[in-house]
Amino acid sequence: MLSASGTILGIDSSTGACSIALCRGGAVLAHFREDMARGQSERLAPMAEAGLAAAGLNFQDLDAIAVTRGPGSFTGLRIGMAFAKGLGQALGIPVLGVTGFDAVARAALAIDGAAGHGVAVVLESRRADLFLQIFTADGVPDGPATALPAGDIAVLLRQAAMPAPLLLAGDAADTVMAVFADADTAIVRSPVSAPDAREVALIGLEMGAGPDLPPPQPLYLRAPDVTAPRTA
Repeated sequence: MLSASGTILGIDSSTGACSIALCRGGAVLAHFREDMARGQSERLAPMAEAGLAAAGLNFQDLDAIAVTRGPGSFTGLRIGMAFAKGLGQALGIPVLGVTGFDAVARAALAIDGAAGHGVAVVLESRRADLFLQIFTADGVPDGPATALPAGDIAVLLRQAAMPAPLLLAGDAADTVMAVFADADTAIVRSPVSAPDAREVALIGLEMGAGPDLPPPQPLYLRAPDVTAPRTA
C-alpha cells in the first residue's frame, strides 16, 4: 500500500512538453520540464535518471509512479504511459493514472488568491472542440469531462452555479476567454496552462495504491483521426 509519505515519480508528456518530478510526502525533491513538440520518447528516461540523481535516489527507492493519462496528444500519452507501465513492471511497483484536468485544477487552486474559486480547465484538442472539465473550490469534479466548441463552453460557464468568480485554466483558456465579450462576466483567467509532473506526483500520493490496482487507462474524449487507405 502506497503511503502519503512514500516516494513517487510523476510523469507528464500529454501536451507540448515533457516533465518529471520526484516527490516524497508533500515535498518535491526534483523537477525537470522541457517544452517540446516531439522527442518525448528519447527524453523521458534521461530526465527520470537526472531527477533521481538530483534527489540522491535510485529507481529502487521508488514506491510508485504516477502518469498523466489524458486527454492530450495521442502520441504523447502513449509514450508517457508506456514508459510508466514498463518501469513499474520492472520495479514491481504500482502505476497510477492522473488526468490532465486534475493536475491543472490542482495547480490553479494552489495559487495565492485562488481559494474559494471553482475552476474550469480547458485543454487543446487541436480540433474545433476543446476539452473541458469543471471543478468545485475543493478541487472536486463538478460533472464529467467533455469536448465542446469554445462558444458552447462559454455558454456553459455562464450558467455554472459557483459561489465565486470561476477560474479559467488550461492551454485553451485564452480561446474561451476571447468569446466572452461582456466585461462583467465572472471569469478570471488563471496563469496555469498545462499539466505538470509535480501535480501528477502529488495527486498520485494522495490517491494511494492497493495491491490489486488495475493499470491506468488513457482518457480519450474523441476518437483518433484515422484515414482509410485508398483503394486502387
